Amino acid sequence: MNHEPMPILPLTHHEILELVAPLARQGRHVDLAASDRLARRLVFKPVEYPGEAGAPGIRETLELDSLGTGTCVLTRRLTRDDAPPATLTAMGTHPGRLFDQLAAVPPQLHFGRGSGYSLSRCYSLEPGQGGSTGGAPVTQLIMTKGVAQVDGLGITLGVPSTRGVSADIRLTPTPGDIVDLPEDLLAVLGWDWARLIRGTDGWKTKRRLRGGPIARTRSAERALDTVAAHLARTLAKPTARFHDDWALARWGVFARRAIPLLTLVLLLVIIGAIPHVFGSRRPAMFMLAFHVPTALIALSFCLQELPQYEIPPLPRPLRLKQWRRPLPTNDGASRMPAAVQ
Repeated sequence: MNHEPMPILPLTHHEILELVAPLARQGRHVDLAASDRLARRLVFKPVEYPGEAGAPGIRETLELDSLGTGTCVLTRRLTRDDAPPATLTAMGTHPGRLFDQLAAVPPQLHFGRGSGYSLSRCYSLEPGQGGSTGGAPVTQLIMTKGVAQVDGLGITLGVPSTRGVSADIRLTPTPGDIVDLPEDLLAVLGWDWARLIRGTDGWKTKRRLRGGPIARTRSAERALDTVAAHLARTLAKPTARFHDDWALARWGVFARRAIPLLTLVLLLVIIGAIPHVFGSRRPAMFMLAFHVPTALIALSFCLQELPQYEIPPLPRPLRLKQWRRPLPTNDGASRMPAAVQ
C-alpha cells in the first residue's frame, strides 16, 4: 500500500489573517503582491532604520513561512548600501513571539566596516539552555554565515552547526579581476588558520572554531573581522610587503606544514641510531628519543588541515609584481582591470 505525503495546501484567507495579526499589531503590514500563497510565504512591507556613526540606513523586510504543520519560520532580511545583505531567522509556533525575538536583535549588529572592507553576519535564533524566562523560551543568537567584500575579492565564512567542525572560508575574485594569492596568505594569522587551496572559482580554506554554539559564534565573528581587515591591508600594499611584514610567521607556517614529513624523518633517524647511540645503559634516553615521533604525530593531527607528507615551499618574496594579473584580450595582448590601472 502506497502512502504518498499529503500535499501542502496554499494559504487560505483565514490563515493569512491569523498569521499576520500579531505582526500587524506591531505595525508590520503584509505585502500581498510580494507574497506567495502557494508557497505559504508572506512578505511584509519594508521598514527603514537609520544608520549609526555615518553608516547608511538599513532596510528590513520580513518573510513568514508557514510550514503547514503549525510551525513557522520568520526571516528578517537586511540590506545596507555599503555591505552584503544579512539575515536573521527564528522558528516556532507563535509568529508574534518570533517577531519579538527578532526585534530584540539590533539590525546594526549584522553589519561592520573598516578601512577597505565591509561585512555582514547572518544569524539564527536557536533554543538555549535553561528553559524559559517569564514564559518565553530562552534563545541564543548563533552565527550561520559571514560575508565580506574587499576590493576585488569576496569572502564567505560558513559556520557549521556541528560542534568541532571548522568554519569554511571561500575567497572569490569579483568578475574581471584575476587575483594571485600565496598559499600562506591566511595561515600566517595563527595556528587556527589553514593554507589556501586554489579552485576553479577562487580559494578555500578553514578556520578552527572551539567550544559550544556561543563560543563558536564569537570565534566566527572575530575570524570574519580578522580576515577582512587582514586582506584589506595586504591587498592595499605592494606584493613585496607581504613577505617583509610576515616573514617570521611564514616560517612558522612552513614548520607546521613540515611536521608530518619531519615525523617520518626523525623516526628513521632514531631507528638507525639505536644500535650506535642508545645503549642498554641509557634506557631513559632511549625511551625519550623513541617517543619524539609519537609526540610529533599527535601534534600533526592538531593542524587545521589533513597532514600531508610534503616538502613545503620555502617562504620567499613573492614573484608577483601585483596582486591582480593582466586579463587576456582577443588580440593576445593583456590589460589590467580598471581598479588596478
